[in-house]
Amino acid sequence: MTADLKRTGYSERAPSRALSAAVDAFWRFVVPADALPDVHRVLPDGCTDLIVHFSDASAIGRGAVPRLSFVGPMERFSLVPLVPGEVSLGVRLHPGWARALLGISPSELRGLHVPVEDCTRAFRRLSERLEASTSLAHAMALLTEEFSARGASARHAPSARATQALQALRATSGQVRMSTLARSLGISERTLHRDVLDEAGVAPKFLARVLRLQRTLSDLRAPGASLSEVAFARGYADQAHLTREFRELAGVPPSALVG
Repeated sequence: MTADLKRTGYSERAPSRALSAAVDAFWRFVVPADALPDVHRVLPDGCTDLIVHFSDASAIGRGAVPRLSFVGPMERFSLVPLVPGEVSLGVRLHPGWARALLGISPSELRGLHVPVEDCTRAFRRLSERLEASTSLAHAMALLTEEFSARGASARHAPSARATQALQALRATSGQVRMSTLARSLGISERTLHRDVLDEAGVAPKFLARVLRLQRTLSDLRAPGASLSEVAFARGYADQAHLTREFRELAGVPPSALVG
């Protein structure tokens, strides 16, 4: 096993400052070769990902052919099969940046996991370069390089108004009333809905829900966290409300995710 495959499991790296407005993280997931087949529960986060999948991590550098796919904004959890020895690399884009860096509307990708070639030919050169990569680290460097170039030459960016709305939703982890947010931007709730849906692929109310869910899960994983205290801090009516939200969006109660 090569040196850069000795670390298995999930890890991520923050983007450069130049990309930080658009990219949440570059990440990788290496499934140990001796692992038993399993599934991984992926929760909605409002983001869009480009994923590079190699079915055999040990074959990278020996002509392994990658499979590139888009994962659009998810409306509920997904169970992803984990196959021993496989590896996935990805770039996770903040809501609002799919059109700029992927060249496709996030609304067209909502709730989907689709091969890149079904949507665009723009990543053919990246696929060829990844096939010729010499190691996992080299493949990740190529992915990072691709998006650095795309970020520098992007011809589309979210509108200033949509950017303000998306920044406010992220900054508050979704804990803001749509009426309050619309009023702060000097627009109607209908316009807010249209702006965010167009740029992020999901409605602002739904994006607020998943952002709050993600922040709540992070809070619950802190040592000594209390379900009732976190529910209150994150604006849920009570523990039952928090649990219902987790069951609807994550498919399980919070206790199943905070082991």
